[in-house]
Amino acid sequence: MQFTKSELEMIYKYAATTKEDTVKAMKETLPATEDKVTYIIIRNAAEKLEKLPEPECSRFIADNKAYHIEKSERSVLRRLAEAKERVKRPVLQGHDLSGIERFQSDTRHMIVLDVLNNDSPVGFKGERYRFFLSDAGYRNARASEKRGEIKIKSHADVVAGKLYPDKKAEHDR
Repeated sequence: MQFTKSELEMIYKYAATTKEDTVKAMKETLPATEDKVTYIIIRNAAEKLEKLPEPECSRFIADNKAYHIEKSERSVLRRLAEAKERVKRPVLQGHDLSGIERFQSDTRHMIVLDVLNNDSPVGFKGERYRFFLSDAGYRNARASEKRGEIKIKSHADVVAGKLYPDKKAEHDR
């Protein structure tokens, strides 16, 4: 027997432990249901359930309820996981991708870095920055990384404002 998505949702809402209790609950609400579409969905779902033999019907009701509970929990758990992930990622500070620093004649490197401790020459622990640097600035950043003040997360060479990301940067090994 085929149930529509709306009928399955209605069965979930009225699901009791037995076929008899579920059908009874659905039929009791029919006289009070003012929306014709909802009335038809409830009536059709109840009629289809009555045609299913026991214990198959009770098992079907339980499986349908479990499916809807798992679906709603997954949805909530997925949204919570996404929110936690957003909180984990620090906001990117520093130079803007379209900023003038990128197009200066001495700019040769773009780095994204995480500040590891408050002794860092830039920012505070846990912050993330993007910088466009000259060769000297990049050497200073690498020295700061060796001292454990920052962690360079990504690097790209910059030529006339164009970015050429490293395929496998030394700092990622």
